Amino acid sequence: MERFWKKWGNILSFGILFLCYAALNMVLFHRQSVNYGGGYMSDIPTYIEKIQGITTEYVYPYPVMFWLGQFLAQFTTPQHAMAITVTALNSLTAVIVKVVFDHLLGLGTQDGRWKAISSMAVFLLLFSGMLYPLTWLGRYEPLGEHFLFRYSGAFSPNPFHNATYLAARPFAVLAFWGAVVCLEKHEKKECWFCPEYLLFSLALLVATMTKPSFTLVLVCTCGILMVWRLVAGRFRGMKAFWQFGIYFIPTFLDLLYQYKGVFTGETDGTGQGIGLGFLKAWETAGDNVVLCILRGMAFPLLVLLFQWGCRDRGREERKCPGHGQEGKEQGWYRLAWQVYLVGLLSFLFLYEKGTRVEHMNFAWGYMYGMFFTYLASLVMLLQDTKSRRQPAWMLAVQWGVFAWHVVCGVDYFGVVFSGELYM
Repeated sequence: MERFWKKWGNILSFGILFLCYAALNMVLFHRQSVNYGGGYMSDIPTYIEKIQGITTEYVYPYPVMFWLGQFLAQFTTPQHAMAITVTALNSLTAVIVKVVFDHLLGLGTQDGRWKAISSMAVFLLLFSGMLYPLTWLGRYEPLGEHFLFRYSGAFSPNPFHNATYLAARPFAVLAFWGAVVCLEKHEKKECWFCPEYLLFSLALLVATMTKPSFTLVLVCTCGILMVWRLVAGRFRGMKAFWQFGIYFIPTFLDLLYQYKGVFTGETDGTGQGIGLGFLKAWETAGDNVVLCILRGMAFPLLVLLFQWGCRDRGREERKCPGHGQEGKEQGWYRLAWQVYLVGLLSFLFLYEKGTRVEHMNFAWGYMYGMFFTYLASLVMLLQDTKSRRQPAWMLAVQWGVFAWHVVCGVDYFGVVFSGELYM
């Protein structure tokens, strides 16, 4: 049995789970594309009008998903084409996250059992959601005059009702990982043409052309880090700064094009620019923002607390892995939290003026931050569990909270999958 798991465990576990995940995705997105049974609220019907050339009141200057949908519509119905497009792009996220998990966990050919565990962890991550009382499980209908709001205000790392978020996510994961690699190297390796920079630039541009929400928070995060390092180094790294910085130019140009189309009002009468105001957009979805943040971020915050707690108590490295270590091992974890903080600040203070304020489009960058903190925290917890470098009670508490997120996330998927209101 051990030999079997070493040889086939990884392929079988991931392959079976991937096919189940893709099948569920396909059913859901097809139902959303046709508003099956009068339910399944999403923007996909509007996207279908876009690939059919029908004029709508909305502008989508991020064409990647629409290009793929238009291509597939040559061979099938527009509804099926868009469902296949979103399914394929969202499922691609699972493949990329699986590669990231195995790399960060340091799994080799002899780690078949742990590779199977990492496969299960990938799909648990992709079903995780915001917390709510377990007494709400299975209760999808309004209760009298009250509705059980799950998503509103707290949001989710896996918003199954938003196709563009899901379509851009695989490229966002690639861009995030590219940023980790490039930020580690840009002050140590001087070159104007680096393959790592080029691949990062391409991934970031494609992510931007699919949905710019993640790009805004990642670019701001990278910019802050680069300027901070430049100033801290008394501008000795100016050449390295520009050598990496020029690879952001294609994305900057595309962002300017998108801003011109959406926010200046030239092609969309609702666009009136970006405003500054504390909680201006967030309060349209939830009046207790602190509780909303805790419901959405309980697991990552708990993992962070235990990571810092171990370090502050001066535990031996064998009990608390990686604490106090700098550089490569911790770069991805730090960057995930930095991206989240930038996304949090942007959503706290920025909003779109006019009728778009209730769209809360800066929440998408916040949700990308949520996703990457979940990913990073889950990897840290898997590392600590694999090496047994944390006390058993710590691991149990963290796995318990993560399980709560997964149970609520699966139940929330059930809400969306049954056609009920995603709120």
